[in-house]
Amino acid sequence: MAEEEFDPVIARLQFGELARGLREAARIDFGEADKVLGDYLGKLSKIENGVIAPRPQDVEAMIELYEASSSVADQLRELGTAARRRAAPAKTVSGSRQYVSLERLASKIHMVYNEVPGLLQTEEFATAALSRSLTVAAADVPGMARERAERGKRIIRPGGPDVWIALGEDALGRKFGNRDVLRRQLEHLRDVSRMSNVHLRVLTLDVGGVPGLSCPFTLLYVPPKRTLAYVASLTRTDYIKATGPYNAAFDQAWELASSEEESGAILDDRIADLT
Repeated sequence: MAEEEFDPVIARLQFGELARGLREAARIDFGEADKVLGDYLGKLSKIENGVIAPRPQDVEAMIELYEASSSVADQLRELGTAARRRAAPAKTVSGSRQYVSLERLASKIHMVYNEVPGLLQTEEFATAALSRSLTVAAADVPGMARERAERGKRIIRPGGPDVWIALGEDALGRKFGNRDVLRRQLEHLRDVSRMSNVHLRVLTLDVGGVPGLSCPFTLLYVPPKRTLAYVASLTRTDYIKATGPYNAAFDQAWELASSEEESGAILDDRIADLT
């Protein structure tokens, strides 16, 4: 099993996808399978959606009911075991572990933000930004900033997922730290924007109001068919499965934004101003 699959959140999601596929292939009615698992109504839904980890007896019941082959049965058992493991401590804000795990599985990521999103922050910029947080203890800032930067390197890379960012122009002028910190952050954005799998557009102030910027969000497209909108506020995070409005908000923001070539020029000009 690959390193990232040992993450229990990822294992739960992968188990759920595999179990759902087996049930549908076996033409087993959802209600029938739910009754076989017992305990309480709706347990199967939570397992198939990766909300809870399956118990060993749940795994064996599914293997028998769905008549899984020996190789698939072994895969289910392995994923089930990984899903029940306790996650290693991480320097992430409470509630964000599931997002980080989903992010690592995504094949495509859409973002609309009026500040530089965490995935694109340099370590020094993240340190300055997290130091302003009302929910992060000062002692946790260095570790969280380091992990945020490492996460970005792991996701935003040549050959990585397709990443589309609609970024409000305000982000290019909002300093966390001094001018040099902001300049290096913008240089990082410019470097990232040159990757073939990364597409960045700037929403300039003259386009007027942009609904998506008033409620920044990330859309994660996780194979084979899971799409979630991640929306974070000051005190909570939400994972929204009904992503239609967020898809529309991204499309609108993308159309209103300057072209990628124009956005690159805007970044270059701003970097020059800070040099």
